[in-house]
Amino acid sequence: MEPIARGLADIRRAAISAQLLDGRATSIMEVARKLGYLQLDPTNAVARSHLLVLWSRLGCYDVADLDRLLWEERKLYEYSAAIVPTEDHPLHRATMRRYPDWPGSVWTERVRSWMRDNESLRRSLLAELRRRGPLLSRDLADLSTQSWRSSGWTEGRNVNRMLDFLAAQGKVLVAGRRGQQRLWDLAERVLPATARGAPALRMSQVEERVAERSLRALGVATPKQIAREYFVGGPYPGMAGAIEALVRKGRAVPVEVSGVSGRWLAHADDLALPGPPSDRTTLLSPFDPLIRDRERTEAIFGFRFRLEIYVPKAQRRYGYFVLPVLHRDRLVGRIDPLYDRRTGTLRVNAVHAEPGAPASAGPPLAGAIEDLARWLGARDLRYGSVAKVWARSLRS
Repeated sequence: MEPIARGLADIRRAAISAQLLDGRATSIMEVARKLGYLQLDPTNAVARSHLLVLWSRLGCYDVADLDRLLWEERKLYEYSAAIVPTEDHPLHRATMRRYPDWPGSVWTERVRSWMRDNESLRRSLLAELRRRGPLLSRDLADLSTQSWRSSGWTEGRNVNRMLDFLAAQGKVLVAGRRGQQRLWDLAERVLPATARGAPALRMSQVEERVAERSLRALGVATPKQIAREYFVGGPYPGMAGAIEALVRKGRAVPVEVSGVSGRWLAHADDLALPGPPSDRTTLLSPFDPLIRDRERTEAIFGFRFRLEIYVPKAQRRYGYFVLPVLHRDRLVGRIDPLYDRRTGTLRVNAVHAEPGAPASAGPPLAGAIEDLARWLGARDLRYGSVAKVWARSLRS
């Protein structure tokens, strides 16, 4: 069929709507289902990334509701450094079955060999969890015969490594948390029977569903963007074929984006022209899925964003844990915040405006920062340097 013509503004609005950043989101489960997963990251300069991703879409929600969905109702569970809907377990189970068989990866043989050499450790962990679980990793004996070698923090952490690999295989899962420490148990005791008993899917079925979910969560995207590990649990070696299958079946439709080259696709159910931009102004986690693909972010928003967490302080341009500012359908700036939990102070060290950022974004930006402070429970809000265009709106 002939490509559907769309402008860049249409693509931006479609992406924002697909990501539930337009104010339509009403629940944690709605966001988790639409995004496919909430990425976990230990950085806590303001709040954990997955919590910020939810706040950007829901506003001042109760974090206890997330804990209830995870640890009591079991509608969500942790998998592959992410929080995923339990109803998606059949999709993840296909990946779990083949782990660590990643085509073309040296990682595959390394993990296989290490697990084989430490069969006694594997057996003992499963036996102890069956007998006494759920348990912290420190409660489990290290019966390894070969230590895990690494140049990073995993060096010699044999129990943790084996638990991670068993979780990737779906044999064990995180059953709860004690602070930030994970409580481990057998997967059969964590997942509801409905998830465990769901029919198995072929990998080709999984890849087609993942491709379709990824496209719908992106709004309009290139095949490369769809395939770029958007849905947790990859890699998916058959993604190119899965995308072409969607095109053949008419579920993915070609789109011609003015001002941007390449092959773009939209889902057949999402072809309506987006309405006027939402009036929302919010802040995004540096790991937010709207901006996770840096090339895509530059292509459709004209916004260059790079993590500076691992950049030496003197070499940072914007700050340690920078939150981009989404105003209506544009990324108009970024802030450099730090939440001091001891004093209850949210410090906004700096506010940077993008070239051409409108002065009218100042008051709603101030409101978004105040909303973030309220959600965090901050007792005080302090500003450092602020962009001149918004100076009158941002005051301590």
